[in-house]
Amino acid sequence: MESEGVAELVRVSHELMEAIRTRNRRMLDVVLLPDFAQLDERGSRQGKEAFITAVEASAFQVEQLKFETLSVEQFDRVGVVCGVQWAQVILPGGERVEGRTAFTDVFVHGAAGWQLRLATSAELAGSNGGPA
Repeated sequence: MESEGVAELVRVSHELMEAIRTRNRRMLDVVLLPDFAQLDERGSRQGKEAFITAVEASAFQVEQLKFETLSVEQFDRVGVVCGVQWAQVILPGGERVEGRTAFTDVFVHGAAGWQLRLATSAELAGSNGGPA
């Protein structure tokens, strides 16, 4: 049986994905902690504002975004969500491309509920060149 915390982490993860897809700054601002950091496979690090700005300013349109796999673990007030997400995007020239990304998100539970502190991601081989 799934705990209440795990169920909430799944819900927040889906809301986060939708906020990224729709470029919802307000929702991203709520879910990301002030000291949020995103790390990619090259070791590049972005803070909260840079991450939100990058989502808003992306030159491509995210048409579809979903979890292929999703695993959630709760350790008291820390939640770890990891898996693979799949995206289909439309590039500025109209070309549709797909991408798969492995990710790990570390959430912290506080007065505002579950908020994201650290996100890591790495594009998986087999993606057709999309920035997803």
